[in-house]
Amino acid sequence: MQRIAATNTLYYELECPFCGQVVRSGIGFRAGAINRRNYKLGEKLSWEGGSCRPAQRPAGGNLKTIGYFNCDNPRCQTWKDCFPDVQEALITIRNDVLDEVKVLRYKPTEHTFDIIEPAD
Repeated sequence: MQRIAATNTLYYELECPFCGQVVRSGIGFRAGAINRRNYKLGEKLSWEGGSCRPAQRPAGGNLKTIGYFNCDNPRCQTWKDCFPDVQEALITIRNDVLDEVKVLRYKPTEHTFDIIEPAD
């Protein structure tokens, strides 16, 4: 299995599942060309340049992947000065477009950046 340390970042407003505060956060994820690119919801995921994950673009450009974000609210129980606990989000990509983000609890003790294929 190919090891990729870098991430892309999807900027989106999420409600923290712990404190309920809506925060605009960067969600780190590893899908498409991993070249530290910044995205917004509705943008097309690049498969050009950098290491790609998965190695081949899935049929139709559809996949779901797990990403990680921090709550920046200092009153949140997850906030710890300069190293907050990370929380999980499911990113859905349809036709290569970053289409949907949902906060979830997937594997709270692991940071696996799992890819779940295909998208529903």
